[in-house]
Amino acid sequence: MTRNLTLIRGLAVAGAAGLLLTGCGGNEPPVPGENGTNNPDGGGSSGSSSYGVMAEWDGCEALGDNAAFQEFMGLQDWGANGLQSSDIPGGVDGEAFNCTANMATVAVYTKQGRDFTGDANIDVGVAPWESDSEATENFGERVDQLKTALETGGTEYADVQEGEIEGDWDESYYHVGTSSTRFVFSAIVRTGDIVFYVFTDYTNDPAAADGADPVYPFTDADYSDWVLSDYMPTTFADLLAKKESGL
Repeated sequence: MTRNLTLIRGLAVAGAAGLLLTGCGGNEPPVPGENGTNNPDGGGSSGSSSYGVMAEWDGCEALGDNAAFQEFMGLQDWGANGLQSSDIPGGVDGEAFNCTANMATVAVYTKQGRDFTGDANIDVGVAPWESDSEATENFGERVDQLKTALETGGTEYADVQEGEIEGDWDESYYHVGTSSTRFVFSAIVRTGDIVFYVFTDYTNDPAAADGADPVYPFTDADYSDWVLSDYMPTTFADLLAKKESGL
């Protein structure tokens, strides 16, 4: 199996449109066993690179079927296609294993017998590498792609927040903002030889938009704080524990 980047999916950049970012290209770590899996830049206490251990991981299995999002957001379903799981290089992002959901139902607002559904797109991915230097390069390329897409995508955002993420990340970047119809959240982090990202967006609360009491059990600020301060560090720690145990 060779590792070739296809496309990096940026749901958070384009909302329901699912903008596709073109691939980073270049880095192709060796197949585990071909050239060994020792990582000269450091790849965990086991001495093996993260790619060497995680290369064949199934996305949703490794990421707990995105159950944390379902619990926090109160999701009613995962959308018509359900959860979509991929390994490397089987998904849209050829460098990462992913667990994604499109048009998952957050909540339904009913007015005069008509239902207005609030939906969410969720894309969580992990790109393990053979070395810290490869992961560093990949992190920079992904952040550059995200910023370019945000600048050229034609969508105007209000209440924008962006910058580094507090925590024990070696490198990090996040961007959140609200368009006329959706709240958009993007975060990319790197620690050691692993790049980890969360791209999500969801419909602005349909009840609040109508001047009624919100039907979402969270606010945009609640959501951002939860993903950045709770979900990402907890999930990353869990991934490292699975790496040590070989999943």
